[in-house]
Amino acid sequence: MSQGIPPKKVIGLGLGVLDQLLLWRDMKAPVRDNKIIDFATQGGGMTATALVAVARLGGAAEFWGTVGTDWMGDQILQGLEQEGISTSQVHRIEGARGPMVLVCVDQPTGERQFLYSVGFRAAEPPIGDLARLADAGCLLVDGTHAASATRAAAEARRLGVPVVADVGWINDEMRALLAHVDYAIASEACGRSLLPGDDHRAACERLRALGPTHAVITLGAEGLAALSGDQFLRLDAFPVQVVDTTGAGDVFHGAFCYGLLRSLSFERNLVFASAVAALKCRRLGGRAGIPRLDEVNQFLRERNPDWPALP
Repeated sequence: MSQGIPPKKVIGLGLGVLDQLLLWRDMKAPVRDNKIIDFATQGGGMTATALVAVARLGGAAEFWGTVGTDWMGDQILQGLEQEGISTSQVHRIEGARGPMVLVCVDQPTGERQFLYSVGFRAAEPPIGDLARLADAGCLLVDGTHAASATRAAAEARRLGVPVVADVGWINDEMRALLAHVDYAIASEACGRSLLPGDDHRAACERLRALGPTHAVITLGAEGLAALSGDQFLRLDAFPVQVVDTTGAGDVFHGAFCYGLLRSLSFERNLVFASAVAALKCRRLGGRAGIPRLDEVNQFLRERNPDWPALP
Protein backbone atom coordinates (compact mmCIF):
# COMPACT_ATOMS: atom_id res chain seq x y z
CA MET A 1 0.00 0.00 0.00
CA SER A 2 1.36 3.45 -0.89
CA GLN A 3 2.58 5.74 1.87
CA GLY A 4 -0.15 7.88 3.40
CA ILE A 5 -3.12 5.65 2.53
CA PRO A 6 -5.35 4.99 5.54
CA PRO A 7 -5.42 1.30 6.56
CA LYS A 8 -8.93 0.84 5.25
CA LYS A 9 -10.26 -1.38 2.50
CA VAL A 10 -12.92 -1.22 -0.16
CA ILE A 11 -15.45 -4.03 0.16
CA GLY A 12 -17.26 -4.80 -3.08
CA LEU A 13 -20.42 -6.91 -3.22
CA GLY A 14 -21.53 -7.86 -6.70
CA LEU A 15 -20.57 -9.56 -9.92
CA GLY A 16 -17.35 -11.37 -10.79
CA VAL A 17 -17.08 -13.27 -14.09
CA LEU A 18 -14.60 -14.62 -16.62
CA ASP A 19 -14.51 -12.55 -19.82
CA GLN A 20 -13.73 -14.15 -23.18
CA LEU A 21 -12.82 -11.20 -25.42
CA LEU A 22 -12.76 -11.07 -29.24
CA LEU A 23 -11.49 -7.98 -31.06
CA TRP A 24 -13.31 -7.97 -34.43
CA ARG A 25 -12.15 -6.12 -37.52
CA ASP A 26 -15.65 -4.69 -37.96
CA MET A 27 -18.67 -5.90 -36.01
CA LYS A 28 -20.99 -4.49 -38.67
CA ALA A 29 -19.52 -6.68 -41.41
CA PRO A 30 -20.99 -10.13 -42.18
CA VAL A 31 -19.43 -12.85 -40.05
CA ARG A 32 -18.01 -14.70 -43.08
CA ASP A 33 -16.16 -11.53 -44.17
CA ASN A 34 -14.92 -10.62 -40.71
CA LYS A 35 -11.69 -11.34 -38.91
CA ILE A 36 -10.64 -11.68 -35.28
CA ILE A 37 -7.73 -9.26 -34.79
CA ASP A 38 -6.97 -10.23 -31.19
CA PHE A 39 -8.45 -12.23 -28.33
CA ALA A 40 -7.94 -12.59 -24.59
CA THR A 41 -9.31 -14.22 -21.46
CA GLN A 42 -9.50 -11.98 -18.39
CA GLY A 43 -11.44 -11.68 -15.19
CA GLY A 44 -14.45 -9.39 -15.49
CA GLY A 45 -17.65 -8.33 -13.78
CA MET A 46 -18.64 -4.89 -12.55
CA THR A 47 -17.60 -5.04 -8.90
CA ALA A 48 -14.72 -7.49 -9.33
CA THR A 49 -13.07 -5.31 -11.97
CA ALA A 50 -13.63 -2.20 -9.87
CA LEU A 51 -11.76 -3.87 -7.01
CA VAL A 52 -8.85 -4.69 -9.31
CA ALA A 53 -8.64 -0.95 -10.03
CA VAL A 54 -8.53 -0.26 -6.28
CA ALA A 55 -5.73 -2.78 -5.83
CA ARG A 56 -3.68 -1.53 -8.82
CA LEU A 57 -3.85 1.99 -7.43
CA GLY A 58 -2.47 0.76 -4.11
CA GLY A 59 -5.58 0.21 -2.01
CA ALA A 60 -6.84 -2.84 -0.13
CA ALA A 61 -9.92 -4.63 -1.43
CA GLU A 62 -12.23 -7.53 -0.56
CA PHE A 63 -14.73 -9.20 -2.90
CA TRP A 64 -18.11 -10.54 -1.76
CA GLY A 65 -19.97 -12.54 -4.39
CA THR A 66 -20.64 -15.98 -5.87
CA VAL A 67 -18.88 -18.15 -8.44
CA GLY A 68 -19.24 -21.72 -9.62
CA THR A 69 -17.14 -24.73 -8.66
CA ASP A 70 -15.74 -25.35 -12.15
CA TRP A 71 -12.45 -24.27 -13.73
CA MET A 72 -13.92 -20.88 -14.65
CA GLY A 73 -14.83 -20.22 -11.03
CA ASP A 74 -11.26 -21.17 -10.10
CA GLN A 75 -9.86 -18.68 -12.62
CA ILE A 76 -12.15 -15.88 -11.42
CA LEU A 77 -10.88 -16.28 -7.87
CA GLN A 78 -7.26 -16.76 -8.88
CA GLY A 79 -7.37 -13.56 -10.92
CA LEU A 80 -8.57 -11.59 -7.91
CA GLU A 81 -6.15 -13.20 -5.48
CA GLN A 82 -3.20 -12.47 -7.79
CA GLU A 83 -4.12 -8.79 -7.46
CA GLY A 84 -4.05 -9.09 -3.66
CA ILE A 85 -7.85 -8.99 -3.31
CA SER A 86 -9.38 -11.02 -0.47
CA THR A 87 -11.92 -13.65 -1.58
CA SER A 88 -12.69 -15.13 1.86
CA GLN A 89 -16.34 -13.99 1.62
CA VAL A 90 -17.07 -15.58 -1.77
CA HIS A 91 -19.75 -18.29 -1.96
CA ARG A 92 -18.98 -21.12 -4.37
CA ILE A 93 -22.22 -22.58 -5.71
CA GLU A 94 -21.91 -26.34 -6.04
CA GLY A 95 -22.47 -27.51 -9.61
CA ALA A 96 -22.61 -23.97 -11.04
CA ARG A 97 -20.35 -22.86 -13.90
CA GLY A 98 -18.44 -19.62 -14.25
CA PRO A 99 -20.11 -17.28 -14.80
CA MET A 100 -18.65 -16.43 -18.20
CA VAL A 101 -19.30 -13.55 -20.60
CA LEU A 102 -18.36 -13.38 -24.28
CA VAL A 103 -17.32 -9.82 -25.18
CA CYS A 104 -17.21 -8.85 -28.87
CA VAL A 105 -15.20 -5.65 -29.40
CA ASP A 106 -15.40 -3.49 -32.53
CA GLN A 107 -11.89 -2.49 -33.64
CA PRO A 108 -12.87 0.79 -35.38
CA THR A 109 -14.69 2.22 -32.34
CA GLY A 110 -13.66 0.21 -29.27
CA GLU A 111 -17.34 -0.35 -28.48
CA ARG A 112 -18.55 -3.82 -27.51
CA GLN A 113 -21.44 -6.25 -27.32
CA PHE A 114 -21.94 -8.81 -24.55
CA LEU A 115 -23.28 -12.36 -24.63
CA TYR A 116 -24.03 -13.45 -21.07
CA SER A 117 -24.10 -16.83 -19.43
CA VAL A 118 -26.38 -17.43 -16.45
CA GLY A 119 -25.94 -18.77 -12.94
CA PHE A 120 -24.65 -15.90 -10.81
CA ARG A 121 -28.17 -15.02 -9.62
CA ALA A 122 -28.75 -18.45 -8.07
CA ALA A 123 -30.42 -18.38 -4.66
CA GLU A 124 -27.95 -18.13 -1.80
CA PRO A 125 -27.81 -17.25 1.90
CA PRO A 126 -26.80 -13.64 2.64
CA ILE A 127 -23.34 -12.90 1.28
CA GLY A 128 -20.66 -11.50 3.55
CA ASP A 129 -19.97 -11.15 7.26
CA LEU A 130 -21.40 -7.74 8.14
CA ALA A 131 -18.94 -7.38 11.03
CA ARG A 132 -16.19 -6.93 8.43
CA LEU A 133 -17.75 -3.63 7.35
CA ALA A 134 -16.54 -2.00 10.57
CA ASP A 135 -12.99 -1.99 9.15
CA ALA A 136 -13.99 -0.79 5.68
CA GLY A 137 -13.43 2.63 4.20
CA CYS A 138 -16.06 2.15 1.50
CA LEU A 139 -18.68 -0.34 0.29
CA LEU A 140 -19.31 -0.77 -3.44
CA VAL A 141 -22.45 -2.53 -4.70
CA ASP A 142 -23.65 -3.14 -8.26
CA GLY A 143 -27.20 -4.45 -7.74
CA THR A 144 -26.28 -8.09 -8.29
CA HIS A 145 -27.45 -10.19 -5.33
CA ALA A 146 -29.81 -7.35 -4.47
CA ALA A 147 -30.98 -8.66 -1.09
CA SER A 148 -27.42 -9.12 0.16
CA ALA A 149 -26.39 -5.76 -1.29
CA THR A 150 -29.24 -3.93 0.43
CA ARG A 151 -28.47 -5.70 3.72
CA ALA A 152 -24.80 -4.72 3.51
CA ALA A 153 -25.55 -1.14 2.42
CA ALA A 154 -27.94 -0.60 5.32
CA GLU A 155 -25.29 -1.82 7.78
CA ALA A 156 -22.58 0.29 6.16
CA ARG A 157 -24.81 3.36 6.41
CA ARG A 158 -25.40 2.59 10.10
CA LEU A 159 -21.64 2.38 10.65
CA GLY A 160 -20.94 5.58 8.76
CA VAL A 161 -19.13 3.75 5.94
CA PRO A 162 -19.75 5.48 2.58
CA VAL A 163 -21.72 3.39 0.08
CA VAL A 164 -21.11 3.68 -3.69
CA ALA A 165 -23.56 2.10 -6.13
CA ASP A 166 -22.92 1.13 -9.74
CA VAL A 167 -26.40 1.77 -11.15
CA GLY A 168 -27.02 0.07 -14.48
CA TRP A 169 -30.81 -0.20 -14.23
CA ILE A 170 -33.72 0.98 -12.09
CA ASN A 171 -36.19 -1.57 -10.74
CA ASP A 172 -37.84 -2.18 -7.37
CA GLU A 173 -34.77 -3.96 -5.98
CA MET A 174 -32.47 -1.12 -7.06
CA ARG A 175 -34.81 1.46 -5.57
CA ALA A 176 -34.64 -0.36 -2.23
CA LEU A 177 -30.85 -0.45 -2.46
CA LEU A 178 -30.52 3.24 -3.40
CA ALA A 179 -32.25 4.21 -0.16
CA HIS A 180 -28.97 3.24 1.59
CA VAL A 181 -26.49 4.71 -0.91
CA ASP A 182 -24.35 7.84 -0.62
CA TYR A 183 -22.89 7.98 -4.14
CA ALA A 184 -24.96 6.68 -7.06
CA ILE A 185 -22.98 6.37 -10.31
CA ALA A 186 -25.29 5.54 -13.21
CA SER A 187 -24.59 4.62 -16.81
CA GLU A 188 -25.72 6.86 -19.66
CA ALA A 189 -28.44 4.36 -20.61
CA CYS A 190 -29.70 4.30 -17.05
CA GLY A 191 -29.72 8.11 -16.95
CA ARG A 192 -31.83 8.23 -20.11
CA SER A 193 -34.24 5.72 -18.58
CA LEU A 194 -34.77 8.20 -15.75
CA LEU A 195 -35.20 11.14 -18.11
CA PRO A 196 -34.94 10.85 -21.92
CA GLY A 197 -32.99 13.63 -23.59
CA ASP A 198 -29.91 15.63 -22.69
CA ASP A 199 -30.99 17.44 -19.53
CA HIS A 200 -28.32 15.75 -17.42
CA ARG A 201 -28.87 17.91 -14.38
CA ALA A 202 -32.54 16.93 -14.26
CA ALA A 203 -31.58 13.27 -14.69
CA CYS A 204 -29.12 13.59 -11.78
CA GLU A 205 -31.89 15.18 -9.71
CA ARG A 206 -34.18 12.23 -10.43
CA LEU A 207 -31.44 9.81 -9.49
CA ARG A 208 -30.74 11.66 -6.26
CA ALA A 209 -34.44 11.72 -5.42
CA LEU A 210 -34.22 7.93 -5.03
CA GLY A 211 -32.05 8.38 -1.93
CA PRO A 212 -28.36 9.03 -2.68
CA THR A 213 -26.72 12.26 -1.52
CA HIS A 214 -24.55 12.49 -4.64
CA ALA A 215 -25.50 11.52 -8.20
CA VAL A 216 -23.19 10.88 -11.16
CA ILE A 217 -24.11 9.88 -14.71
CA THR A 218 -21.24 8.67 -16.88
CA LEU A 219 -21.54 9.58 -20.56
CA GLY A 220 -18.77 7.61 -22.24
CA ALA A 221 -16.75 9.73 -24.65
CA GLU A 222 -18.83 12.74 -23.61
CA GLY A 223 -17.53 12.67 -20.04
CA LEU A 224 -19.91 12.83 -17.10
CA ALA A 225 -22.53 14.87 -15.28
CA ALA A 226 -22.74 15.04 -11.49
CA LEU A 227 -24.78 16.69 -8.78
CA SER A 228 -23.70 17.21 -5.17
CA GLY A 229 -25.75 19.60 -3.08
CA ASP A 230 -26.38 22.59 -5.32
CA GLN A 231 -23.17 21.98 -7.27
CA PHE A 232 -23.74 20.64 -10.79
CA LEU A 233 -20.63 19.49 -12.64
CA ARG A 234 -20.14 18.65 -16.30
CA LEU A 235 -16.70 17.17 -16.99
CA ASP A 236 -15.26 16.15 -20.36
CA ALA A 237 -13.65 12.77 -20.90
CA PHE A 238 -9.87 12.54 -21.35
CA PRO A 239 -9.01 11.79 -24.98
CA VAL A 240 -6.90 8.64 -25.45
CA GLN A 241 -6.29 6.15 -28.25
CA VAL A 242 -9.19 3.77 -27.56
CA VAL A 243 -8.75 0.06 -28.17
CA ASP A 244 -11.59 -1.26 -26.01
CA THR A 245 -14.08 0.41 -23.67
CA THR A 246 -14.93 -2.84 -21.84
CA GLY A 247 -14.84 -2.22 -18.09
CA ALA A 248 -14.29 1.54 -18.33
CA GLY A 249 -17.26 2.25 -16.08
CA ASP A 250 -16.22 -0.48 -13.64
CA VAL A 251 -12.72 0.99 -13.41
CA PHE A 252 -14.21 4.45 -12.87
CA HIS A 253 -16.20 3.12 -9.90
CA GLY A 254 -13.16 1.45 -8.41
CA ALA A 255 -10.99 4.54 -8.81
CA PHE A 256 -13.74 6.67 -7.26
CA CYS A 257 -13.87 4.33 -4.24
CA TYR A 258 -10.09 4.57 -3.95
CA GLY A 259 -10.42 8.36 -4.04
CA LEU A 260 -12.80 8.17 -1.10
CA LEU A 261 -10.12 6.26 0.84
CA ARG A 262 -7.74 9.12 0.01
CA SER A 263 -10.28 11.77 1.09
CA LEU A 264 -10.37 13.48 -2.30
CA SER A 265 -12.96 16.19 -2.78
CA PHE A 266 -15.97 15.22 -4.88
CA GLU A 267 -14.84 17.14 -7.98
CA ARG A 268 -11.21 16.08 -7.73
CA ASN A 269 -12.27 12.47 -7.28
CA LEU A 270 -14.37 12.62 -10.46
CA VAL A 271 -11.38 13.95 -12.42
CA PHE A 272 -9.12 11.29 -10.92
CA ALA A 273 -11.56 8.44 -11.68
CA SER A 274 -12.08 9.74 -15.23
CA ALA A 275 -8.33 9.63 -15.85
CA VAL A 276 -8.02 6.05 -14.55
CA ALA A 277 -10.95 4.92 -16.72
CA ALA A 278 -9.51 6.63 -19.82
CA LEU A 279 -6.11 4.95 -19.37
CA LYS A 280 -7.82 1.56 -19.10
CA CYS A 281 -9.30 1.93 -22.59
CA ARG A 282 -5.91 1.69 -24.33
CA ARG A 283 -5.78 -2.12 -24.09
CA LEU A 284 -8.11 -5.02 -24.81
CA GLY A 285 -10.20 -6.19 -21.87
CA GLY A 286 -11.52 -4.68 -18.69
CA ARG A 287 -8.38 -5.23 -16.63
CA ALA A 288 -5.25 -5.36 -18.80
CA GLY A 289 -5.02 -1.58 -19.11
CA ILE A 290 -5.81 -0.59 -15.52
CA PRO A 291 -2.93 1.73 -14.53
CA ARG A 292 -0.85 2.05 -11.38
CA LEU A 293 -1.01 5.24 -9.34
CA ASP A 294 2.27 6.69 -10.62
CA GLU A 295 1.02 6.43 -14.21
CA VAL A 296 -2.21 8.23 -13.30
CA ASN A 297 -0.27 10.98 -11.54
CA GLN A 298 1.96 11.45 -14.59
CA PHE A 299 -1.05 11.46 -16.95
CA LEU A 300 -2.80 14.16 -14.92
CA ARG A 301 0.32 16.28 -14.38
CA GLU A 302 1.00 16.27 -18.14
CA ARG A 303 -2.44 17.79 -18.65
CA ASN A 304 -2.40 20.07 -15.61
CA PRO A 305 1.01 20.88 -14.07
CA ASP A 306 -0.74 22.17 -10.95
CA TRP A 307 -2.44 18.82 -10.30
CA PRO A 308 -1.38 17.69 -6.79
CA ALA A 309 -0.02 14.17 -7.24
CA LEU A 310 -1.17 11.49 -4.80
CA PRO A 311 1.70 9.89 -2.85
